[in-house]
Amino acid sequence: MIKQFNTAEDTITTQITVTNGYFDGGLGTLAGSSITTSSLSTTQKSYYYNLQYNSKDHFSITYGHKGGSGSAVENATTEGTTQAIYKQFFNFTEPDSAKLRDGDGWSMIDGTAGADTEVIQQGVYILSAERLQMKDRLNPGTWTINLSGSNSDGGNASLVLTDDSKNVAADSAPFGPRYNIVSGSAGIVKTAYNTKTYGFFYPDAGLMVLSANALSASLPGSASFTPAAGGSTANFNGLAQDVRVTAAVDNAWKLTRAIQHGTGVTLRSEEQQYVFDYFCRAKASEYNLSQNVTFWSGSQYEMRHSDMVTNPQTFISEVGLYDTQNSLLAVGRLSSPINKNFSSEAIVKVRLTY
Repeated sequence: MIKQFNTAEDTITTQITVTNGYFDGGLGTLAGSSITTSSLSTTQKSYYYNLQYNSKDHFSITYGHKGGSGSAVENATTEGTTQAIYKQFFNFTEPDSAKLRDGDGWSMIDGTAGADTEVIQQGVYILSAERLQMKDRLNPGTWTINLSGSNSDGGNASLVLTDDSKNVAADSAPFGPRYNIVSGSAGIVKTAYNTKTYGFFYPDAGLMVLSANALSASLPGSASFTPAAGGSTANFNGLAQDVRVTAAVDNAWKLTRAIQHGTGVTLRSEEQQYVFDYFCRAKASEYNLSQNVTFWSGSQYEMRHSDMVTNPQTFISEVGLYDTQNSLLAVGRLSSPINKNFSSEAIVKVRLTY
């Protein structure tokens, strides 16, 4: 017997937000030493690096420069890879793409011009999350990234970053909110954005755009490792930009190493789920007979047990949900059967989560 739901009384729909650890297996925190790089061709590495855990891609790291520095210019009419990357991500994340044509770009209070003064970012490091891991979005106000490198004297230095979503209202982006990336941990701000902003966080896109100016000031690397014209990029233990126009430059690798040498990354995914509760009601006069062959006997379909003639008994062990075409869509099985007869009613709640 198929019975139609009364949608006003028998169904409830609820939307919930579920967060889980971002990394494979549901881990919320991962040591930097557990993060590896995938095998890529030389051409691919000129654009990005893939960071993996358990042999699965989790992040992509790249570097963009507004003027194309930090990469080789292909020819007089073709821009370098870093310029293409900068334009692609800026047009993707910012509402007014015409800014680039007007000489503008990402504008942040990176500390180079003092507090409360925005500076157009010529160079940016970009971290892009893997969609399979982040689900609908990255969970704001809970993440921490520890970067490790060295100061200008060669001494060990570290930088801990988070977002300020717990304290500052979001700016709007084409597909969701934009928060500031600041020094701090798990959403607890150490230095406010109007003193120094390390980047922008786009949780719905799974993107972190980091100011190369701000990172360079905090983790420049020792002088011998800070690339100058014709200099060496050995060890990559700092985040000072290499702005030479040559294919030998590899800024994205610097951020990759800073993450791998850091104490760890804490990150959570976020997913919107819809919960549908269906209340399947069996009234006293319903579902007291069965089509099971063990219920009947003989060609006349008489009840097999004579004591059921006046008081038939059934046991509800599962509930099926059907569409308007009577096609079975879902089956809910009970942990133990429910005894049903003409003197009892039963309600079975079936929950579906999408």
